[in-house]
Amino acid sequence: MATPKIRREQVAGMNIHYVNYSLDYFLDAQQRIGFKSIELWCAAPHVWLDHMRYYDAKEIRQKIESRGLAVHVLTPENCTYPYQFAAKEPEAIDRTFRYFANGIRFGAELGAKILEANSGWGYWNEPEEEGFKRSAEMHSRLAEVAKEYGMTIACESLRPQETRIGYRLDQIKRLFDTVNHPNFKVMIDLTAMCVQGETVQRWFDTFGAENIIHSHFQDCDPYGHYVWGDGKQNLHDMLCAFLDNGYTGLFSQELTDGSYFEDPFYHDQRNMRNLRMYTE
Repeated sequence: MATPKIRREQVAGMNIHYVNYSLDYFLDAQQRIGFKSIELWCAAPHVWLDHMRYYDAKEIRQKIESRGLAVHVLTPENCTYPYQFAAKEPEAIDRTFRYFANGIRFGAELGAKILEANSGWGYWNEPEEEGFKRSAEMHSRLAEVAKEYGMTIACESLRPQETRIGYRLDQIKRLFDTVNHPNFKVMIDLTAMCVQGETVQRWFDTFGAENIIHSHFQDCDPYGHYVWGDGKQNLHDMLCAFLDNGYTGLFSQELTDGSYFEDPFYHDQRNMRNLRMYTE
């Protein structure tokens, strides 16, 4: 069986598990390990982004590019308080829109082309339809901003413990069809996909390769966001499933397990050793 091959530039490092270290430390680590691409998670202490403003885009881009790296995806923190795509109260909707619109502008200044997103979660004590409608409205507005700045939104599914309106493939398909905008696409998160018992092939059969523009490509069990080899997925088979469907996007390494936070550099090294045999 032939070994699937991807370009080194398609493997993207992420900074979530570097939250206890400086941005410079993270960038130096990515350079030393051999990453060429990063998906930049926007949260303190690495990046300050809120609904009012963002800071230091020019300086941050210079730091990144001076190390031979490039930001292809910007990920505003979007799974915890205070911003979510299905916000309900008028002031929360306004702040959320301005926050993610700032994320689009910030991403464009850094040279990114994709803003990572999800459905949001609304309130669990209201009809799911209400949260869904607000999510679709928010993404429709943000897609127009993305169009203005040459960006595209990539929406992932979450886990059922995180949302009731966007954890299944059919829910993301409905959101995609409702927004119906060329700057609103989807992405595969392997953990969320595996939790639901879905497959890569089902996602490509549903959306087509032209609409799946990004991935969070980490090992899982099915929960967890692990270094490859720490979970139970087959790296070779997962890569083949993407490549056989004509996927050309990034394979971002979203590592969030708490055991990685003390020495993220070491765990990124382990991960890259597993991925290196598939890169060229």
